[in-house]
Amino acid sequence: MAISDSDSLNFLIIGAGAVGSIFAWRLQHAGNNVDIVCRSNYEAVLQNGFQISSFQFGPTTFKPNRVHKSLVDASLSKVVYDYILVCTKSLPNIHSPADVLEGIDLGSAAIVLIQNGIGIEVPFYKRFPGNALISSITYIDTKQVESGVIEHGDSADLSFGIYDPDNRFSEESTDHTLLLLQKALLEGGIKPKINRQIQIERWYKVVWNASFNPISVVSGASNTVQLLSDPRMEALIIRAMREIISVAETYLGTSLSPEIDSSEIPERYIAMTRKRPEPVFPSMMVDYVNKRPMEHQVILKAPIDVAKSLNIDVPVLESIYAILVHLENKQLNQ
Repeated sequence: MAISDSDSLNFLIIGAGAVGSIFAWRLQHAGNNVDIVCRSNYEAVLQNGFQISSFQFGPTTFKPNRVHKSLVDASLSKVVYDYILVCTKSLPNIHSPADVLEGIDLGSAAIVLIQNGIGIEVPFYKRFPGNALISSITYIDTKQVESGVIEHGDSADLSFGIYDPDNRFSEESTDHTLLLLQKALLEGGIKPKINRQIQIERWYKVVWNASFNPISVVSGASNTVQLLSDPRMEALIIRAMREIISVAETYLGTSLSPEIDSSEIPERYIAMTRKRPEPVFPSMMVDYVNKRPMEHQVILKAPIDVAKSLNIDVPVLESIYAILVHLENKQLNQ
């Protein structure tokens, strides 16, 4: 693993949708070379670039250095990448998430996973032992309203840390990799944070995702305002959160937050969600409405599996998961 200290780095973004396009844009704005791999929006982006309306950074037309329709296509460019950002959904119940990197020689590139869920790193860590793996969590308000047209709000934060349970790489080399990425993001206006305890933060975020996301679907495709206007739905969300917190803190052997008592986390999340100026349409609900597979394996099933391994009962999570998967199977098989 050797990433140079040159003024300009080479980035490849896989999954150039609402999230990937914003990070790609800001990294290029900082003076880096940025290539993207598009799927459904390939033709629109190839012809017109991304039309971005951003409250934080202003409106722009963003044109990546190169637009590819596949990794095989990207490999033909012969670019040696320093970082490869994976911004696709993690769907291990359908295929190995690491398959998204098939078709290209990674060289010494660091792999940056910008994905939700628990255990997302494992397939990549097993498949690509020679590449540094960066686990990251984003806090960003963005959506793709049509192919290549992005609406971005007032936040674009990335928290990240090295995933290396077997200590394959020296601390010196991984620190160098993290600091270069931090510098590139900062220069692009992104708020970056290196987190040595990234798994704690990952579990903390899943407290919201594993409650609001699936409940938004099983409640009949409800947004956050609709959910929190019903006291019974709010109570259900809080119960799901408490189960997740119990599993997370037992598994990690520590509290999820040094500042907030565990018993207060659900209410904090509820209050934060209520304060949002617009309703939140959770990603699972959006996928369900659009008849796409949902990320229930890494967001909900993985915590349930951890609970079982620890002999912790999570009846609310298990019930929600059973209904969620039933609804998905029924819809996708129609």
